[in-house]
Amino acid sequence: MMNKLFLLALLFSFQFSFSQDLLSMLEADDNERKITTSIFKDNRIVNAQSSKQTAKGEFKFLIQHRFGTLNSGFYNLWGLDNSQVRMALDYGLTERISLSGGRSSTNKQFDASVKWNILRQSNSFPFVLSAYSSVFLIHPSESKREEANFDLLNQITFSNQFIIARKFSSNFSAVILPTHMHLNSYEAGTSADPLFIGLGGRYKVSKKISVNGEYFNALSEMKENHVNMLSLGVDIETGGHVFSLHLSNSRGMNEHAFLIETQGEWLEGDIYFGFNISRVF
Repeated sequence: MMNKLFLLALLFSFQFSFSQDLLSMLEADDNERKITTSIFKDNRIVNAQSSKQTAKGEFKFLIQHRFGTLNSGFYNLWGLDNSQVRMALDYGLTERISLSGGRSSTNKQFDASVKWNILRQSNSFPFVLSAYSSVFLIHPSESKREEANFDLLNQITFSNQFIIARKFSSNFSAVILPTHMHLNSYEAGTSADPLFIGLGGRYKVSKKISVNGEYFNALSEMKENHVNMLSLGVDIETGGHVFSLHLSNSRGMNEHAFLIETQGEWLEGDIYFGFNISRVF
């Protein structure tokens, strides 16, 4: 009996010691692994997605404005008389997954998306890897719906994207955005599944101000009047807000709009002034 009690005490002692050692090892690993933060300050660079996503349990309200083209002249006050807006709400479902829903006045379009942070940059891993998928629905007018050949499914498109980002220094971050779209409706001679490669970056010029840029190049056959999107902007942090001012040859504010519908030529003055304001709750 005494031998059994001695063995049982020895076993508990060994398990306790092993558990303490394992916890110590895990704590030491967590302490050694330092996650890189503030790679981008907002969920979007200008129009495109950044590696940042809404934190668990938080809501983020985003308002995007785009005015008319700068070359529309004094009569239209260089585009300020003609604005479009997109409003969206993001929610952090977990630390790694966020959901978003929005509506654009352009084409009366609704969109919904999910962003999943798969890998994080740290002192032991060199970059962020996230997956982003979204769906878009153009809300058709009543007259459009009354057309004999109208099909609601043709108003729907999808996009899938990888977000590969790295913070190179305390001031400079960059991202690569390989993107696939699926179009239920497309013109003859163009691709139903166009591919794009996007590049973006952020350079911090002061504690609260950064300059941002993004560019998407189409890798597939597009419409004849299609132009690749280029946007340049400035982010200003003001407490819980990030205020972004920018210029772009795209008036569209979601992936379907700025990847498929962009037609503006920078050198011809088809440049849209706009701003984003986001607020976390």
